[in-house]
Amino acid sequence: MSILAETTERKALQEISRSLRFFSSLDFLQISGGDAVRIRHAEHIIKSIIENNGYEVRTSKRRGTYLIKQRR
Repeated sequence: MSILAETTERKALQEISRSLRFFSSLDFLQISGGDAVRIRHAEHIIKSIIENNGYEVRTSKRRGTYLIKQRR
């Protein structure tokens, strides 16, 4: 069970962001229309959690998935 806090710590956001790379591997598989909509919705929810905490997700083949602090 998680501990509720005012803000989500960076380590938790990093763990969440690692799941995003698996969404791109689904692009070339046959998925029903309804499932595709729910998959994209889940991807957008994860991205919005990260962005609402002031970070952007970047991916590279060298570094993998990493977070960058958004400039305000």
